[in-house]
Amino acid sequence: MKITIDKCDQCGCLFEDESKYEDHLQVHHNLLAIKEAFPKVKDEHCQFINGNWSVQRSQEWLDKYKAEILKLIPTCDYALFSYGWWRTLNDGNSPYYSIACRIHNVCSKCFREWGQSFYAINCPHTDKVKEDRSEGV
Repeated sequence: MKITIDKCDQCGCLFEDESKYEDHLQVHHNLLAIKEAFPKVKDEHCQFINGNWSVQRSQEWLDKYKAEILKLIPTCDYALFSYGWWRTLNDGNSPYYSIACRIHNVCSKCFREWGQSFYAINCPHTDKVKEDRSEGV
């Protein structure tokens, strides 16, 4: 008996079923396309990751990024970008979960992209807004 197994050159996964192997290769192709269309910020000294600076994006950039992500991810019963949608991706071990999570690194008010979602949630513009409100009172 002869068994043929395909091995992915990029991640080392093994496949007995050729159609599953082809689907797997398509995922790698899709991830590469997203990464090329929306390259990550390169920072050799972890300053971006540690919140020392950010990259200014726009509503248009964020909308395009979300649209590209949605082209790759099969639809589910949950509203897009809702808690249930994120849990479905995470719990289902979606290969697209990590690139979709980049959305969390962009401030929803000023569209700054940070290295971590913590900094997007605590974006400095929020403090400015609070100061402006307290001065007006």
